[in-house]
Amino acid sequence: MNTTFEAATKSSHKPPAAQILVVDDETTIFDVFALMFPKPKHALAVAADSNQALQLAATQGFDLAFVDYFLGSENGAEVAQRLHQVQPDLKIVLMSGYLSEERAAAMEQAGARGFLTKPFSVETAQALVRRLVGRKEPGDPDAPASET
Repeated sequence: MNTTFEAATKSSHKPPAAQILVVDDETTIFDVFALMFPKPKHALAVAADSNQALQLAATQGFDLAFVDYFLGSENGAEVAQRLHQVQPDLKIVLMSGYLSEERAAAMEQAGARGFLTKPFSVETAQALVRRLVGRKEPGDPDAPASET
């Protein structure tokens, strides 16, 4: 067995374009995100509540987290703040069926970088990831190289 070849092959593997965490108590949305952000271009982790999300954030580095505004009895803006305590550089996008002034204020206070209104299009979510993560994806020459 040629371990040098194996090591060279492993080291030339490109990292995913984005490490994404999705936090939502409606677990059917996880399948939607998996289709929008497939492997190996993206690394996707999912959590159905704040405890799972915080455990994942404590053990894995994420570029971006999509957090539902209503997580059962939990407030997504508060969950976003707790995620920022674990990973200060984590970019947060809150999601909900509609954006009100109250939610916009909570989003800003939580340090969220965006708001995704459900239902959303694939293109909208992908453009948001490109804008916030700021990495070019393979085969996407128009993606920004850095956040503006």
